[in-house]
Parts: sequence; structure tokens; C-alpha cells
Amino acid sequence: MSGFANLDPALAINPDAARVQRFLALDASEPVVFVNLHRYRERAQYPEGYAGLDPRVSGREAYHRYVREVEQRFLPQVGARFLIVAPVDLTLIGAGDWHDAVIASYPSRKAALELPALPGYADIAVHRLAGLEAALTVALGGAALDRLRDAR
Repeated sequence: MSGFANLDPALAINPDAARVQRFLALDASEPVVFVNLHRYRERAQYPEGYAGLDPRVSGREAYHRYVREVEQRFLPQVGARFLIVAPVDLTLIGAGDWHDAVIASYPSRKAALELPALPGYADIAVHRLAGLEAALTVALGGAALDRLRDAR
């Protein structure tokens, strides 16, 4: 099905099955832009027995370990890229306190679905899980990319 099938929907940082099905029902060939708002744990929470990088870091540092690896190793494999990775100054309208905004573009929804299934991805996803306390992700269609191109 997709790499989403391996995500734990009970976590506030992963899509539930109904939303995954709705995403899968969309045209897989269409480009997609994900707008993510993230809130980090004060301290990273790595799983018991984790034997990788120093686990005594902030949630933000753990998550940014993930971002660096995704950007360097995995996004290029599916033709995707981060457009923005930046701290949130404040939530001006709406609820929630968010720490970072991460905006990524994919050439197709199919490419986005392939990313979590790439060899080695599961090994670095531990940093995402250790760092994130909550996430809000909105998927935008290809019109978002058209506007970005027109703005240049």
C-alpha cells in the first residue's frame, strides 16, 4: 500500500487510517506540498535500548537529526525538497503553540508515499518519533507549486 501503513496512528504525529485512505484516493500523479507545524518534546524520548546518537538532546535537536538525513538522503531519491524549515515566531490566528514550520514539495503524491518505504528510512524515523510531541500537516495540491513558480 504505502509507507504510511507502517506508521502508528495512535501517535499525535501520524495520520490515522481514514486520512491515509483519503490521501490514497487522490490522483497519485499530482504534485503535493505538505505544510507541517511541529511542537517538540522538551527532551527527546528515544526508545529503551536505543544505541545510536546521544539520546540526551532536546526534542528539536532529535527532530532536526531526522530533517538533515531526510533532506540529504531521502528527498532526492523521490525528487522532493524542503521549501522551508523555520521556527514559528507565534501563532497569530488559531489554536496551538507550534515550534517549527516545515514545508516540503513532492513531484507527485506517489513520490510522497514512496518516501517512508525507502530502505534506511525506518532507521532515521526514530529521531522524528523521539522529538515530536505533536504535528499538524496539511496537504496542498499542485496549484500551490504553480503559484510558487509564478512568484519567481
